[in-house]
Amino acid sequence: MRKITATLEDFEDWLRERGHDKLMGEDNFRIYIQMGLASLFFNNSSLLMSYILNQLGFPAERINDRVRFEVARRVREIKVDFYRFEISIEN
Repeated sequence: MRKITATLEDFEDWLRERGHDKLMGEDNFRIYIQMGLASLFFNNSSLLMSYILNQLGFPAERINDRVRFEVARRVREIKVDFYRFEISIEN
């Protein structure tokens, strides 16, 4: 079993490294981040999903739907709150 954990700060840093703060504009970026991880997860944020897949070792851009499905099948537990998430995935 593999566990992936991250904080809102980790996710924000990852987005900034990729220039999303500049693409969105700083005000919109702050609004987006202030939604928190649970809200972004529940709303199926494509950026958050890209981050999660990147943490699993996949390239962050344009993951095939079949690969996403296979990854999703292996998820055993998800814990998410405003500041942190933890996902357990079967190897």
